[in-house]
Amino acid sequence: MPNPPFPLETLRYWYVTPLGGRSYELAVDQIGILRAALEANTELDPEVDRVRIGLLGQRNARPVLFDEPFELVPLDATRPEALSKSPLGEVVLPEAEDVIRRPFPRPRDGDPILINSVAARRFPVDPKRLEEAIQALFREERGRRPAS
Repeated sequence: MPNPPFPLETLRYWYVTPLGGRSYELAVDQIGILRAALEANTELDPEVDRVRIGLLGQRNARPVLFDEPFELVPLDATRPEALSKSPLGEVVLPEAEDVIRRPFPRPRDGDPILINSVAARRFPVDPKRLEEAIQALFREERGRRPAS
């Protein structure tokens, strides 16, 4: 059996794949992709990596720290309903209404979805620890400013 064609790596750690559909088998903080497609076409490690998602061609105006990352679920026979929506490596989203948050419109089946794992690769620490470190730096800087 040939390798599935999706996801496609467009830039280092950025992947594009069509939306295959939505599934009740995924939690609100999970996205699913055919296991064979993840293994053949990406460097993503579902055990470690957390990803951001968006619509291809739409700029994400929110800072990375305001986005909640998604867990990658390698789809196989344990989630048959979700698996049926990713035969070529399409991404499957949970049934939740606003998974891709504003300002993006709600994606439709077939829309190209961007999967961004740059933060997971560049900042391999716990994202909450990174957020806390940045907030501490801001507090420290505010404390150094002279009162006006």
